[in-house]
Amino acid sequence: MYETQTLAGLEALQSALEESDAFKVKAALEELYPAQILEHWSEFAPEHRLPILTLLSPADAAEVFSHLEETEQAELLEALPPWRVKELLEELSLDDLADTINAVEEENPAQAEALLRQLDPETRAEVEELAEYDEDEAGGIMTSEYIAVRDAMRVEEVFRFLRREAPDAEQIYVIYVVDAEEHLEGVLTLRDLIVADPKTRVAEIMNPDVIFVRDDTDQEEVARLMADYNFTVLPVVDEDKKLVGIVTIDDVVDVIQEEATEDIYRLGAVESPELVYSKSSVWELWSARVRWLVILIVTGSITSSILQGFESVLAAITALAFYLPVLTGTGGNTGNQSSTLIVRALATRDVELRDWWPILRKELGVGVLLGLTLAALLAVKVVIDGETDLLWVVGISLGLVVLLANIAGSMLPILLKKLKLDPALISNPLIATVTDVTGLVVYLSVARWLLHL
Repeated sequence: MYETQTLAGLEALQSALEESDAFKVKAALEELYPAQILEHWSEFAPEHRLPILTLLSPADAAEVFSHLEETEQAELLEALPPWRVKELLEELSLDDLADTINAVEEENPAQAEALLRQLDPETRAEVEELAEYDEDEAGGIMTSEYIAVRDAMRVEEVFRFLRREAPDAEQIYVIYVVDAEEHLEGVLTLRDLIVADPKTRVAEIMNPDVIFVRDDTDQEEVARLMADYNFTVLPVVDEDKKLVGIVTIDDVVDVIQEEATEDIYRLGAVESPELVYSKSSVWELWSARVRWLVILIVTGSITSSILQGFESVLAAITALAFYLPVLTGTGGNTGNQSSTLIVRALATRDVELRDWWPILRKELGVGVLLGLTLAALLAVKVVIDGETDLLWVVGISLGLVVLLANIAGSMLPILLKKLKLDPALISNPLIATVTDVTGLVVYLSVARWLLHL
């Protein structure tokens, strides 16, 4: 039912846009949620996106606008009528506003300055302060629109304060306690206030053990902390432990999505974490992928040198070449599986660098079991092919290749992490090369040894 209503609403909107009927467009927009519009944003023609943002209610327009790509935000701000730009600036939360100003400044510094001039002095100062943080730090994703009270206040005073400040706050369910110099002292929730006696002082009901992050904490660490503690909001302090902002769950969801996309791209050796496929040109896609492919083809050429070194072995028994692809391919797949598990475990703090020895012992066991299982299966294929003289060569080789690939896949990410390199970026490409080379050397060495070539 929900999808049917959404499709009907979108069809009505598309029809109204094509007719250039502002009244029908406005009516159709009132039947849709911002999330529905965003989900199908790419389906709207560029010339239709401006009317949508112009005719949406200010709050919905800000919601849609805040989730658009930064380059598109800059273009729309330049094209939108001044009154709608002013409304957007007023509706955007401070953190989204700071991101928008930064995006515009990269494209057009004069336009960014013009936008800043439209803000009241207090908002402008807060936006400029937020804009100074790196976008991948806690300070870069926090907002300064939080509720803070003093420990000497009574509950009834806090409620009066909330009625006055709540409309401008990002959220009011978690309230922080600060001293006269804004140092973070405690935290309490709206529930704590509701169940407390109106005459009770904040100091009596607050929790002094506050979990917080510094403003220079990496955004991935912020996301991990909020996930571990099931927080919907997390306070951010400066080096003097002064409360400077809060990170809310909606920002963390964006961070998790960004980090997951970045890790997936890196595991595939794509060097452009911010790449959006549908909006990327052929040149951008080529640039993101070519570097590691060039490195891999250069390093992969080592395999041709190895084959030349074992030319006599291959010449003596041509059938040996039939099983080369399955051995190297299985080794690569095994190594990549192991690498993916360890990279993810390192990212989630499930394991640490100091756990290398328990990991090695575990993966030795796993590698032996996998090697025996896969070698037995391939042995059946060798028998069916009638190459029984190669049975032990292929079986032993595959078992050793799988075992070594499993160890390499588990240890290389740890080694790279120890060397301050990103294991997600180069583990899989590196493992592919290592397992190919190792597989060839093991297979052809075992063949030379068992077949006395």
